[in-house]
Order: sequence, then structure tokens, then C-alpha cells
Amino acid sequence: MTATAALPEAQSFSDLKGRLLDEVMRQFRATRNDILRYGVWNARNMSDEEFNRTDDRKLLGYFRQDLLETRFVHRGNRVDLIQLWMWFDDQMSGRLPLSINGEDVYILIQDKDLEKLRKRISELESFMAMLRAGDLDAFTRVKYKLRRTVLRLTYDIHHLNKRLDKYRKNVGFVPRHDEAAHDEPHPPAGAEEPEAQEGHDDAGS
Repeated sequence: MTATAALPEAQSFSDLKGRLLDEVMRQFRATRNDILRYGVWNARNMSDEEFNRTDDRKLLGYFRQDLLETRFVHRGNRVDLIQLWMWFDDQMSGRLPLSINGEDVYILIQDKDLEKLRKRISELESFMAMLRAGDLDAFTRVKYKLRRTVLRLTYDIHHLNKRLDKYRKNVGFVPRHDEAAHDEPHPPAGAEEPEAQEGHDDAGS
């Protein structure tokens, strides 16, 4: 889209139909799977007890691996989680087109759950400079806050995925074999109450 081109009319995910909804779901699933399977792997699969007893230097390494160098590879290069998310979000914001049957389609999504995900990504982005610098002292002060943000991100992604699945089922969409429910990564146990005990685990920060 050129700088002078008008943005498309804003709509919610619930307004999308047919091939447009299918393509948005395909892009979202690809992003979701890469984030949940690779981008936040260590944090989301550690129990609170494991997290508390693991050496901070090792934890810092885990977060650097997950957030800075996900296993998603684009043209031979690893990308960080922010870049991975932006490839999807740029298409939802009208900055990049969706390709549907060879045609470029621009959309502008305004949706409360998408805004919540953008907030989580923004929160994670605030930690990236510290992670890139490998600042152990700074990491020790914020490690609980960082982990909580990651776990909330996994929950918010899962919640939006369930909403989009519901929309597709309402229009008679039949998922392909590779989209079967048993193959879906899920948030860790307990992540469905992401706002609980606000500030409880920040004592060390």
C-alpha cells in the first residue's frame, strides 16, 4: 500500500467471512504455533517451583533463547519474537497485504483481543534491550515480571485462537488434518488466571 493510499475500513475479526477469514486464521495459526512451540518454550514449560530453584544465569539464557532467537527461520536467519509477531500484525494493521487467490487484500482490524496481544508484545519489547545486553543484575530484578508477561501472552494467544475457531465453525469451516485440535499447543496449567496475584511474585524485583 502506498503512503497516499487510504486505509481500508476498520472491522473486527467477527466481521470476516469466507476466504478472508480462512487466510487470517492461517496466518494467525502459523504465528501462534511458532510463538508457543518455540518463542516462549522454556518459560511456559517450567513450573513455578522449577523457575524458583533454577540459577538466574541459566534462566537468562532460556529467555534469550526463547525471545531473541526463536527457532522460526526466515531466509536462513533466526528472528526474535517481536519480528515474528509483527509479520502477522502488519497484515492486521493494513501495512502489508494478505494474499488471497493471487490478489493483495488490505485489512484493518480493530479488536479488543488483538489490542491485548499488542499490549503484551509491547511489554515484552521493553525487556529486549536488557536481554540482548545479557545484563544479569537487571534480569534478576525483573525475572518474575518477565515470566508473568510471557505466560499472559500464551493465554491471550490461546484465547484469541478459540474465538477465531468459533467464527470459522459458525460458517461451516472444516479444519484440515494438520489443524486438528490435538496438535494445538496450549497454555501452561494455571495460565487461565493471568491477572491473579498481581505483584505477588515481584518481591525480588
